[in-house]
Amino acid sequence: MKLLKELETRDVLVPLKDAHEIDLLAQEVRPAFNLAAYINRSATLQEMVKLGVDISKWEKRKGISSYILKLDLERDMKQHLVFLHHQGLKPEDLGRWLTRNPLIFRERIEDLGSRINYLRAMKFTNGEIARLISRNPYWLLFSTVRIDNRLGFFQHLGGLSRGEVRVVAVKEPRLITHSLHHVKRTSIAVTEEMGFSKNEMKSLILSTPKLWITHGPSLLRRFEYLHNEMGLSHSVLVQFPQILQSREFRIKQRHLYLKTLGRDQYDPHKPNYVSPASLVEGTDIHFCSDIAKSTIHDYNIFLKTL
Repeated sequence: MKLLKELETRDVLVPLKDAHEIDLLAQEVRPAFNLAAYINRSATLQEMVKLGVDISKWEKRKGISSYILKLDLERDMKQHLVFLHHQGLKPEDLGRWLTRNPLIFRERIEDLGSRINYLRAMKFTNGEIARLISRNPYWLLFSTVRIDNRLGFFQHLGGLSRGEVRVVAVKEPRLITHSLHHVKRTSIAVTEEMGFSKNEMKSLILSTPKLWITHGPSLLRRFEYLHNEMGLSHSVLVQFPQILQSREFRIKQRHLYLKTLGRDQYDPHKPNYVSPASLVEGTDIHFCSDIAKSTIHDYNIFLKTL
């Protein structure tokens, strides 16, 4: 009891006399707790650092420090690490993964297994499941009911088949667990503000699902420049959806340079056609020599005038 009273008033940055005091202190730890100060006293933290976890990111998240310090590697974490390995998560990715999702350790192994079995029942392959988990560490925090509801939501949203929903999920695993409010808002922007038809929106979801987690105002500005300034039709944008997710300044730089050369011709039925994809693909050297028929020196001089 005396020790507990001392811990209640102690500065958390003062070194502990006994490493076992960590278990007591963990109950009172604050969100801003400096985990690095206790690495030498915590076998759990030492192992996490060896795996490549950036514990400084944990310190910035409320409650994570106190939660982690309560865990024992053998008792609370080993099964989860083995589970993730069996699902195809590569050892070199484990540190990055755990940095983003330390809360995986509060999930029961039985529940995690059920979530994997659900994906298999939905005909996701082992390789696809490994991609879902690796690219989206938060996926396993969602129950089978929530994931099923969300897959159904996207199926209805884009008029997709079950197989097409799997394609979307595998292409952009972050989308399925993303804010549904944001997804709905983007869909409204695509059809009502940008003017794409339902079929065109479906094509965009299938080819470039990342658009639905893109910053909305940025996506709209990009569309307005491509459609209104450059004159690219909706059908052309559907054919080359990668330009909708590329950096706006890169598109502007290359388009304006082609315009000064009189080579901004994006109609495939006319001479000197330039593919819209060339505005976002390849190096500047390749763009200058093969597309603009110019030199990188002249291009760099032009960029200084913008």
